Amino acid sequence: MLSLDHIHFAPDEITRVPLCDLGPSHGLSAGAVKMYQRFFELESVGLHGDDLNGMLGAALDGVLATNAQLLTQSGTLFYCRTQTHHGFADQDWLRCLADDHGLAGWEVNSLTMTSCASALAAMRFIQAIEDDHPVIILTGEKAFHYNVARLPVGLLAELPTAALFNAGPDKRSGKWTVLNTSVRHMPRFFQNPDAMAADDRRALQDEYLSGMIGFVEDSLNNFGDVLSDDFRVLPHNLNLPVTRALLRHFEWEPKCFQGDIQRLGHGYCSDIFVNLTDYEISHPNQISPGTQVFVLAAGTGVTFATCLLERTDFT
Repeated sequence: MLSLDHIHFAPDEITRVPLCDLGPSHGLSAGAVKMYQRFFELESVGLHGDDLNGMLGAALDGVLATNAQLLTQSGTLFYCRTQTHHGFADQDWLRCLADDHGLAGWEVNSLTMTSCASALAAMRFIQAIEDDHPVIILTGEKAFHYNVARLPVGLLAELPTAALFNAGPDKRSGKWTVLNTSVRHMPRFFQNPDAMAADDRRALQDEYLSGMIGFVEDSLNNFGDVLSDDFRVLPHNLNLPVTRALLRHFEWEPKCFQGDIQRLGHGYCSDIFVNLTDYEISHPNQISPGTQVFVLAAGTGVTFATCLLERTDFT
């Protein structure tokens, strides 16, 4: 069974920049600042001081520092990103990044099809192939330009993370087990909302919440044979009004951990790992062997994804 053994996220590397100072990176007008503050309760957005290679390399090094055995093993590195960041493919940059950090014997892949849900989709893929080699999922992007750093329902944050799976029997302390995963596409809405025709945008607004609720209901049914009654819910950091409507529908407010969405913003594929790390640090009294966490993400496509994690060891 797939194990999530280690997450490296360094919050002290992140500068929380007030919305009024995000003009250069996010192109926010005074009116846009008020809108994000009022409707999405955003106070700031987390930005990283290094370039893309630097911030992703730091996340990789954080995993390797406590898992040095990976340098002599073979495995697979997945970089999960949105569809808007092509990642300098002509420079073979991901291969070079892995080599520079001691992972020359590892395969590298870049996943983008499911946008912000790519990390959960990758976990589903890794689970399905039943390969026991180590895997690192790397996430985090730069706010290169406001056209890709600003969404109608949230703002992009620069939150690099590295998550290690299948570390090996000598590194199985304090881990989570991936009990089950689920992914669903709503292919009619494959475009970004800003590029949609007006009719499609209205249809998306009408169908998004109901589609998410239906998907979550099906996920709960699919997970029913292993799902405990007292699981916790960790949603992504996007579209706070819709997320709260979902929580109200299922009466999940008491069991939800929202993360630092107001000060960090939306980290795209990183949200799951950032929020899980924050939950472990801030609520250690709620975590013991058998604790279950139901994680939710959504991405352009439209793609919904869920994952059920269970704590198997506690240190």
